[in-house]
Amino acid sequence: MKIKIVSTYPPTKCGIAEHTKQLVNALKNAQINPEIIEIKRPTTSNPFYFLNLARETAKGSSKEDIIHIQFHLTIFGKLFWILPGFYITLFLFWLKLFTKSKIVMSLHDSPSKEYSMKGGKKERVLFYYYQFIYIFLKMFVDYFIVHSEQGKNINIKDWKISKEKIETLNMGLPTNIIKINKEKCKKSLGYPKKKILLILGYIRGSKNYDLVLNTLKKLDKNVVLLIVGAVQLEKDKLVYENILKKIKELHLEKRVKLLGFVKDEEMPSLLNATDIGIDLRSQGGGDFASSTMAMELAYNIPVLAQNIPSFENLKNKEGCIETFQENDLNDLTKKVKDLLYNPAKIKGLKLKSKEYWENNNWDEIGKKTKKLYLSLVNKNLK
Repeated sequence: MKIKIVSTYPPTKCGIAEHTKQLVNALKNAQINPEIIEIKRPTTSNPFYFLNLARETAKGSSKEDIIHIQFHLTIFGKLFWILPGFYITLFLFWLKLFTKSKIVMSLHDSPSKEYSMKGGKKERVLFYYYQFIYIFLKMFVDYFIVHSEQGKNINIKDWKISKEKIETLNMGLPTNIIKINKEKCKKSLGYPKKKILLILGYIRGSKNYDLVLNTLKKLDKNVVLLIVGAVQLEKDKLVYENILKKIKELHLEKRVKLLGFVKDEEMPSLLNATDIGIDLRSQGGGDFASSTMAMELAYNIPVLAQNIPSFENLKNKEGCIETFQENDLNDLTKKVKDLLYNPAKIKGLKLKSKEYWENNNWDEIGKKTKKLYLSLVNKNLK
């Protein structure tokens, strides 16, 4: 059995690339050494790039093999530089013509019909475009993987994927955790004996940084905020500038630090120093999982996230995070205080996050993915 994984991959910097890197390492730990078919030009408008990629993927494959595609609209090209993800259609068509391998697809984003119809014109147009894309996914993909039960329900209900062809494998949590004394880490960051709030991830216009800065203004001066993440998109440079302006406006210069990109070897010190991780992602009603949240949970950090459906479901099912009302200053302030000063609440979240890590760390996800591969190959050989 050979495994070929089609995805962006480091040094490309994106969430899908990082996810795939972790999955590959997990599979190696499970005694599977996959071949990477790397998407190096995810935004190209050249269809021949993806046809050549499909040719490379199909080459030398057999019915004993698995082709595992990581799918998101942003990494399969743009038709006429406008329609994202369009070339997944050509890619899948080629594979179905020239290989008998089982095709597995991880869906990293599945919008719900309910949310899309309640949204604006952009959300509705995107939903109808997804309907076109899903015609090809359902026609050519043998098995789907999603990262939450909500995602599974959306794909069964809204996209009519058979429940026998879809499985939930949660977002993997890091296993290479380095524990360091908390106060020592705080001191190394320049904030000894302070309470540290952390926002982790790329600077994005969709994140309401003002909300957290206004909350910080309401908190004791012993509480500080660290914002970690680079500006990835040109349009978000203005977001970065606006954060700086808001910090100055609220006179929080001594209590907020923008650290930009932090190297992997520096992350343990940062995470061990953190008292609360705040997740500002505001994606609405689709399936969504956060790699930065996974990292924080692995380090047993109490996490506070906006109550979008994916996070609300995680809270209700696993009890490992707390949520706050989206864009609600008073609720966020109340929840932050609770997670800073309520020992019972802190202890409860830490216990649940440890349990969640034990069941969903990358080693466990690697074993579950291997089991899935084997079951599909056995079916193919019958």
